[in-house]
Amino acid sequence: MRIVVMAVAAIALLTIPAQAQRAPPYQNLPTKDDPSDHASRDEKPAVKADEKAYQSALQKIPQAKNSDPWASVRQAPQAK
Repeated sequence: MRIVVMAVAAIALLTIPAQAQRAPPYQNLPTKDDPSDHASRDEKPAVKADEKAYQSALQKIPQAKNSDPWASVRQAPQAK
């Protein structure tokens, strides 16, 4: 009897992490929402200004240079 109780307890403990990964059915997880959808009339200009500032900040980020640390070690490909 003791072995059965211990086995049931071990199985129950092993299923807890699997249950934690599943969202409850009553919880509506947000999908890719636009923040302006939930803004009031007074907040919409501020949201638009924030979005414009964000987009302009993204434009200011320089493009990453294609760096190849092994470029001087490799030989140029031979033409056929």
